[in-house]
Parts: sequence; C-alpha cells; structure tokens
Amino acid sequence: MSFRPRRALVGLVAVAAALATLPAAASAVITPSLTLDQSAGTTAGSSTTIGFNATFSPNPATDSVKDLSLALPPGLLANEAINGGACLGSSTPSSVCQVGSGTVTLAGSPTPVTLYLVKPPKPGDVGGLDLVVDTPPATPVGVADVTLGATGLNVSFSNLPSPGISGMSVKLANLRLPTSCPSPSANVTLTADSQQSATPVDTTAPLAVTGCNTMPYAPKLTASITKDKHGNGATLVFGVTQAANEAASKSIVLKLPKGLSPNAVAVAACLTGTGPGCTVGTAKATSPLVPSPALAKGTVTLSGTLGAPTLTIAFPAPFAITLTGTINLASSSVTFASVPDVPLTSLTQTITGPNGQKAFTTDCKPANVTGTFTGQNGTVKRVNTTVTFVGCPSPTASGSTSGLASGHPKLKFAVAHGKGGPNITTVAVGVAAGLKFSHAAIVSHKTCTTKGKKKKCTTTTLIKGLGISGAQAKSVTIKGGKLVITLTKPAGRVTFIAAGPLVSETKALQTKIKKHRVKSLKFLLTITDAKKVATTVSLNLKAH
Repeated sequence: MSFRPRRALVGLVAVAAALATLPAAASAVITPSLTLDQSAGTTAGSSTTIGFNATFSPNPATDSVKDLSLALPPGLLANEAINGGACLGSSTPSSVCQVGSGTVTLAGSPTPVTLYLVKPPKPGDVGGLDLVVDTPPATPVGVADVTLGATGLNVSFSNLPSPGISGMSVKLANLRLPTSCPSPSANVTLTADSQQSATPVDTTAPLAVTGCNTMPYAPKLTASITKDKHGNGATLVFGVTQAANEAASKSIVLKLPKGLSPNAVAVAACLTGTGPGCTVGTAKATSPLVPSPALAKGTVTLSGTLGAPTLTIAFPAPFAITLTGTINLASSSVTFASVPDVPLTSLTQTITGPNGQKAFTTDCKPANVTGTFTGQNGTVKRVNTTVTFVGCPSPTASGSTSGLASGHPKLKFAVAHGKGGPNITTVAVGVAAGLKFSHAAIVSHKTCTTKGKKKKCTTTTLIKGLGISGAQAKSVTIKGGKLVITLTKPAGRVTFIAAGPLVSETKALQTKIKKHRVKSLKFLLTITDAKKVATTVSLNLKAH
C-alpha cells in the first residue's frame, strides 16, 4: 500500500470521529401528544368552542415544530360565514374575525396568541387561519391552510419559524359538532414534524359527541316538472330543505314520479361506461357555515352504463362537495348513499338534459314524488309530495253569483279545456258554506211501454234549476255535497247555471251578504278530462 492511500484512510477515520461528536441532527425528533377540552359542550350539531392542547417534547430541547396539521373528523366544521363571509376577503386580521385564542410555547415560555379567520392563502383553500403573537408588537407566526377534504376539514401550518413552537394550548370557537355519534368516537389527528427532522409524527384524541338521538330531523321535499312548449320534453326540479338546527342527511333516496320517462335517445351517448358522462343540469345549495355564493354553481352529471347509470351532484372548489347517486331503473329511483355531514338548509337540482336535449318526457298527468331520508343521527323520514306542473295544458274555470242577498241564489260557471289539452268529461262543483245542493231537485220519471209480449222501460231525469249549454249531460248526481255533471261526450267548453230549487241558501248567509259582512265565496271545481286527469280549480267569486 502506498503512503497516499494510507493518508486518505486516516483522514476518513478522523472525519467519522468528528461527526460522531456533533449533535445527532438526523435523529432529532418530536413526540406529539394531544388532548381536547370540550367543557363548552358536546351536544351534536351545536356551535361550540373546543380547546386543543398539544405538546411536542422536542429532542433536543432546542428543536421545534416546523409543520403542523389538524385533521378534524367528518362533521366537525368551522363557520366560514362569520361577519357575513367578509373575513374570507381580507388577509389582514380583524377583531370581528377572531375565532380563537390561547398560548403557544416559544423558546420555552408560554406566549399569548390570537387566531383569526382570513383570506385563503391558496386557491384550493376554504379559508386561512392566522396565528398572531399578542405580545407587542403583534407578530404573525403563520397562516394555516384550511381545506375541505373527502373526510373532513384540515388545518395545516407550514414552514413555521425557527426557533419556534414546542407546545400550544388554544381554543377555537364557532366549531359545529358532527350530527353523528359514532362508537368508538372519531378522532382528531395531529401530525407534525420538526425543524431538524422532516419525518412526520402523528397522535390522536377522541372527539366526544352526544345527544344525536334527540336532534330534530324533518327534511321537506318539493318537485316540479316543466313541459317544453313544443313536444313532451320536460325539466325536472327536486328541492330539499331543512332547518339549520337539524341533523344533516346521511342518505337520500328519491323516487321519480309516474308519467316521467327517461328520454333514451337523448341520454344514450352519456351512458357509454367510459368518459366523464354528460352534464345534464345544475345544482345549488345553502349552508349556515359558508357564504351564500359558495354553493351556487353546482353541476349534475349523468354517467355510467345503460344498465347501471349514475347521477352526480358536484360543487366546485374550494367548497368541493360531491354527492353520487345510483339510479335503479326497476324502481325508478336514485339513491345518494354517502352524503357528507354538512348542514344544508337547501339543496336544489335541476335536470334538463344533455346537449340541449331533454333527459325526460312527461305525460302531464298528476303525480306524487317520494323521498326517503336518513339522518346522520339514524332517524329515517319518508316524505311524499305532489308534483307541481308548469307548461302542461290545464282546464280553466270562471264564474259569478247573483240573487244571494235576496235569498234566490243563482250560480254560473264556465269551464274550458286547456289550450292543446284533452276535452272535458266531468265537472264536480263544491259550494261554499251556507249553500247546498238539494237532492229533491233531481226528479226521475220512469215510463214503460208494452209491444207484443215485450215490455220496455225508460227513465227520464229532470233537474230543476239546472241549465247547461255547450254540451249535453249524461248524468247529474249529488255526491258528498258536490254537484257532479258527466257529459254525454267530451267537450271543449261547457257553461252551466244552477239556481233554486237545485241550490238553496241559509238565512244566515243571506243576512251576512245583504249586510256586506261576506263579500266573496269560495267554490272548488274538479274538472276531469278525456285522459282521466282530474284538476281542481279554486274560484273566489264576489257575493251578490
């Protein structure tokens, strides 16, 4: 061996010996621990203050936290709408945007700090959390990114100054507790690394939530169908509303109304099994925890296959909430099975169709829609509501009264089919209190004749006080206090007048009208068309 390689070897040994005497930077580590202070309350769905008490036990003691994040369990959410949402528009801390206070340990000493909701530091954040040292002059320690992920809210401080935090005890206000009470409890997860070690270490603390079974849960459902002016294409709108203090929904099942059929030709291109599908509508929602415009621009997408289609409601970042629904063709229903624990006071989806076409067609027949809702607290509610139709031909009615003040009532009604709609077959009239239809006014006379050994009888019915024009009556009966007129054949328009003795009036009503104590009367007309669709029209007529 030459002298030069020996010198190199000796040098390496010397360097190794010197390194061994230095602090073991690579082995520096923190040992985080976390406890929660929930003395302000644990009631499900309530707005409360929670204390987060963390120690990090750095080794060596001169080390401190560099990156720190809190992953909150599903349903534990911050109120981003304080100060009307204005806090999210400014990077400067404001007293009206204060959401927390406490102390952090800096250089071994507890130091008072205040936390403020501020403008999101990054485009994908739902907000920013500014940590400011209160000791004059007030000094920002760092601004956390507040993000909303698939599992919940995350608060992350990055690149904290050195030397820095080795412990903290802060209380955050305006936190909305989950509306589910899992067992075992869900955890808050604290993850941190140090200035001298980039290896993250985490710890957890259980979040106590109580009283889920006593939370109110009463979602309301509305549905409307708007028919195209030309053709039978239809736009479907579902609306779900809840009070702010109710449990959030965990699953929603909506059953499509009868008479609403998928437009297979229009939607076939969306259900290829590959690709993003088609945008078929819009969605909007409101929540007490976010500014009103935050959830105003959602989309509804149809994808999947012809045999297994899916309907997805998605809201854009930063408040990215997605509801994925599976469509059951056999039951004509869509099930949103995994709704996040976010309080939505309203959720509206409007389904038009792909590429200017309509996803549905309608026959305009009266229908109901059913929703089955399961709350995060386990409560199940089944809601049935009548569909409101817009743009469908519907019959009209008008009328007038006379003779009421003199005790000789006379009622006149004109009924017509809707433009382009089927003709009328039956009209049932319900009168206001104080008026009555009399069976005695309907007189039937039976006449029999004998020719040879055969006897033939016919019955003629006379209704005293009834006049009909525009059609002929096949039958006239009084059922449940209503005058029911069935026409011989469907007619586009019919007018009828009912007077005494068919209509009678109480003395009390006559006196009230005569003395102008009653100025109008309400009548309900149920009009049935040739397609057997019944429509009820309410008339408020001036009492004469």
